[in-house]
Amino acid sequence: MATNGAGLPPRDAMDFDVVIVGAGPSGLSAAIHLKQLAAAAGSEISVVVLEKGSEVGAHILSGAVIDPVGQTA
Repeated sequence: MATNGAGLPPRDAMDFDVVIVGAGPSGLSAAIHLKQLAAAAGSEISVVVLEKGSEVGAHILSGAVIDPVGQTA
């Protein structure tokens, strides 16, 4: 457990080799590819993917990436 000098309670700390922010298509494919590269090199790395949404890819639909209204010329 990590401690700090501000009088706050201790917090858990975890160490990772790679931290990827965002569990969208790019983040997940990056995590998979890194693990595949490490396995091909005969080593193992720890990779964590952080997502602020309630589930994987939750912000793809809420971030105006998809326009549900068709455009007319």
